[in-house]
Amino acid sequence: MKSNYYFYLIIPVVLFFCSCANQLPPSGGEDDRTPPKIISITPKPNTVNFRGNKVKIKFDEYVDRRSFEESFFISPRPEGENKFDWSGKEVEVGFPKPLDKNKTYVIVIGKDLKDFRGGNKIESPLTFAFSTGEKIDEGKISGRVYADNYERIKVLAYLKNGKTEDDLNPENHLPEYITQVSQDGAFVFTNLPAGDYRLFAIIDEDRNNKFDKDADRVSALSQDYTLTKDSMEAGEINFVLKEFDTDKTNPEFLKLLAPDSLNYIHSNIPPNGKNIPPDYKFYFYFRDNELSKPDIVNNFSLTDTSTGKSYRLVFNWLNDSLAEIFSTEKFALSSVLKIAIDLTKTNKKYFYEVTFTTDGKNSLGKVSGKIVSKDTVTLPVVIKLYNNENPFISYTQKLTDTTSFEFAEVAEGNYTLVSFLDEDENGKIGRGEYFPFKPAEKFVIYEKEIKVKGGWNVDNVFLNY
Repeated sequence: MKSNYYFYLIIPVVLFFCSCANQLPPSGGEDDRTPPKIISITPKPNTVNFRGNKVKIKFDEYVDRRSFEESFFISPRPEGENKFDWSGKEVEVGFPKPLDKNKTYVIVIGKDLKDFRGGNKIESPLTFAFSTGEKIDEGKISGRVYADNYERIKVLAYLKNGKTEDDLNPENHLPEYITQVSQDGAFVFTNLPAGDYRLFAIIDEDRNNKFDKDADRVSALSQDYTLTKDSMEAGEINFVLKEFDTDKTNPEFLKLLAPDSLNYIHSNIPPNGKNIPPDYKFYFYFRDNELSKPDIVNNFSLTDTSTGKSYRLVFNWLNDSLAEIFSTEKFALSSVLKIAIDLTKTNKKYFYEVTFTTDGKNSLGKVSGKIVSKDTVTLPVVIKLYNNENPFISYTQKLTDTTSFEFAEVAEGNYTLVSFLDEDENGKIGRGEYFPFKPAEKFVIYEKEIKVKGGWNVDNVFLNY
């Protein structure tokens, strides 16, 4: 009985100390759907002549501590590891060494920061600055990163002054300044000193603020940028990490193709078989690896059901089972076409047939415009129009002796317009090389989605270089 007495005595004591040590926020209440907010910062934003080596931040609610520590950036970065000391809704961030004299420091709290209860993230990075000198630097660099997903994208800014090319290698050296992009890809560096800057955008999968060539993706800019006392702002500094062209070599591409009734032949012909553009490219995937390419090519036909006309086709084999197929001429408008693959004389003993209709004149629109620039634009310039709903519909023009463009027969839909100086002539936006450094190809993405309707013209689309 005596041992049981001590047992019951110890339990409440242990529970008391555990509850004190964890300092957990109160439970219960309504669902939390609001991201955390900062209610006080020490030193206050834009403080000058700061002499401390600690920053205190207090939130209006409990935050996820790990998310804060992974989202906290200070630029320029002091040497050593930051120390985080938590007390309830407040955190004190200590720097291991005294901060440099006469320097502006910028604190960025990235958008991965979330609250404890609801997991609500802030929408855009939070930024504030202070100075150990008598003034706050006022330099600003802003722009946008174009990507499919903005979760782990960071922009790195290296102050070039006195550095070698190796010092500017994002694989080996951390930058002086770093920030995250907002939910639409926008970024901004504020309170920068005058100087020469080289910037990179990276998808930082391992969240170490450097480029890892085995896991991350990187994009350079077409040039470096200089901030001077007379010109302390550079805007519209844009990166591209997005793949606008569908990667046909990616296994995920096959999921875009619809199977036939036997799940044997997959294609990108819409199930309703309607409104095929006159210059449509077909993709066919054959699951039977025993079929030879000649078996398919020699027994593949595309004909007009009304006139009996047979279209001459080009076969571009992306691998042994996947073919890109297109006609050497545009299809007649408002016609009914038939694709037949007669494999009855092969080991497969199968006959495939599908009919579809092409767009009529009244269901096609036009998009036209011009490249404008204060300076002379170096040709060639490639212009691409991408359908945002159908990855199989796109249009391309290459301008070699004019800055005007026109897409005359565009299927109805919503489009993104992209142009770039195709210096390497590979038909894709060159994102540059991080080391040895090679500038990216200059590009312009039209700021608005282009809506195309049948019988309508979208004119005066200006691409500003």
